[in-house]
Amino acid sequence: MAVAASRSPSPVSAPPVAATPGPRAATLSKLYNDAITHTLKSCSYENFAACFPTTARHVPEALEGLHKDFVEGLGDNCKREFEEILKERNVVSALNDLDRLVEEARKRRARAQAEAKVGAVQIPNPPHTMPARSLYLAHLNPNLQERQTQLQNQLQRLQSDNAELLKKLVAQREEMNQVVGSVEKVVQDISTSLETISPQEMQALSKSTVDLDVEMRPAD
Repeated sequence: MAVAASRSPSPVSAPPVAATPGPRAATLSKLYNDAITHTLKSCSYENFAACFPTTARHVPEALEGLHKDFVEGLGDNCKREFEEILKERNVVSALNDLDRLVEEARKRRARAQAEAKVGAVQIPNPPHTMPARSLYLAHLNPNLQERQTQLQNQLQRLQSDNAELLKKLVAQREEMNQVVGSVEKVVQDISTSLETISPQEMQALSKSTVDLDVEMRPAD
């Protein structure tokens, strides 16, 4: 049972699953071993000797040894090639993954039945009966939800930053209003003071201001 050289490339391996054979992988191995054992038993010495009557008649001991070696070698070769196929095709991992999916489906069904309050559990639509758009959106939904969460977090940060900025602007406006109010009060006080000064005092004050300005100027 030679392995064909033109065998197609191995499929892409599935996500990592347990390497220990699960129920389906163990059943497959047992089924194959039982089939090989049954096949080898059908190749009895009597059937083997019937193919070599002369040798069986003259040197039966040698033929018995040859039959034993042939049966053992054939069995070992079949089992070895079967193990190579299992390894090359990732059969154990694929069957274990199938076991996991079936078990998860059973748990979901049991959970749905336990959570159902009235009537029978509503059976979901099989994927092959759903439109392409629904399947497409179902595959995109996890990524879209993750992106939506990121955008919501960014929006919350922006809203928080805007609130802090608004508080600063309000505080600065209040400070500016206080400064403007103080300046207006000073101007009002000055205007009131000027109204109480007589023309002679105003003229003297103007002259003093001019003289002070002249004194403060640098010499040429």
